[in-house]
Amino acid sequence: MIVDPYDLRPWGLSPILVDAEYPPDKTVNLIRVVARQPHDLVMFGGSTTMPFTAPRLNAVFGSKSAVNLSYMAPMPTDTAPVLLRLVETPGLKRLIVAVDFSEMRRDGDTFYLGGSAVTSLRAHWYDMPDFTRPVARASLNRLWGRAFDIPGWRGEVTALVDAPSVTTHTDYMALLNDAVSHPDPAMDAQASAIACAAYPYLTQVLLPVGRAALQRGVHIDIVFPPIPFQTYYNWQKNHLEFSSWEKGAHHRQLVGFYGCIVKTIAAAHLANVTVHATDTDRRLTDLADYRDTVHLTKSATLTAMLQDIRDRTTVVTPESLDAFGRLIDEGIADVRTWRWSDRRSSPPR
Repeated sequence: MIVDPYDLRPWGLSPILVDAEYPPDKTVNLIRVVARQPHDLVMFGGSTTMPFTAPRLNAVFGSKSAVNLSYMAPMPTDTAPVLLRLVETPGLKRLIVAVDFSEMRRDGDTFYLGGSAVTSLRAHWYDMPDFTRPVARASLNRLWGRAFDIPGWRGEVTALVDAPSVTTHTDYMALLNDAVSHPDPAMDAQASAIACAAYPYLTQVLLPVGRAALQRGVHIDIVFPPIPFQTYYNWQKNHLEFSSWEKGAHHRQLVGFYGCIVKTIAAAHLANVTVHATDTDRRLTDLADYRDTVHLTKSATLTAMLQDIRDRTTVVTPESLDAFGRLIDEGIADVRTWRWSDRRSSPPR
C-alpha cells in the first residue's frame, strides 16, 4: 500500500489528519495515530463529549493543540487500553475524561466502537482495519499532499452543535412527559448496595491511568456530564441501552458509582486528578439546550460546561459527596411537576 492511513506499517505515506474532529467510527481507528503526535490537551469520553471541537477546547483552556477522541459508549474494557495509550501522547499536559453510566458496566462487554478501538490499538502491520471505500477515498487525498478526509465526514461532526432542540421533537417530549408525570415507583427507592470494588472502572481504568499520568506530570479532569433532570425519570421507566442498573433508584446508583470514583482517587493520593460534577450546574440542565434527552447541543452551553472545568466551579471531593447527592436529588424533585404542555407555547431556544 502506498498510503498507510492508520500508521500500522513501516512503509507507506504516513497520515496527515485534518485539524478537526472525525466521525466516531473513524476516530476509534485514529487513536494510535493521534497518540504519536504532540498534543497538550486530549479529551476522551462518550457521545456526550463528542460535540467539543479542538478550537473550542483551545479557546477555553488556552491550549495550543487540543484533540477530542470521544466515541459512543466507551466501557471499562476498551477505555483502559485507550487511555493508557493516550496518556503517553507527546507534550500532553491535560487529559479530560468524561464518565457516565456506560462505565458502570461490570460484565466485560464493549460496544462495537470500543471493540474497534481495541482492535486498532493492537493491530499489526498485516491487519486492515476499516479499509472501506470512504477510507480509500480519504487515503487517496494523501497522494496529493492533502489530509485524510472526505467532505461527508465534516457534516457528521458539525451536526452535533446547535442542532434543533429536543423540545421540537414530539416523540422525545412525549416520552419525557410520560416518564415525569407517571414516574416509576422505584424513582424514590434507595439504590442497591454495590461495593466500590465491584466496578472494574476503578481498578482497570482509574488507578492505572491516574498513576501513569502522575508519573508523566499530566493532570486529569474526571467529568460527570450534565443531563436534563427529566431524563432521570426516563432512565428509570424505560430501558436504557448500555446500562447495568440494579434494583432501586437508578440516579442514586449512578451517584454511588461517582462517589466510588471520588473516594478511590482520594485513597490513592492521586493529587493530579480532579473530579468535576458538571451535572450539578443548573445552567447546563435546560432541556432546550439538548438535541435529545442526553446530548448538549447549544454552543454557549457547551462552552459553559468547559468553563466549569477550567474554573473548578463544580469540583466534588470526599467532603462534598453528600452535598453532591443532595443536589441531584433536589434537581430531580424540582422537575416532578414539569409537564411538556408547560412549554409547548414557548419558542425553541
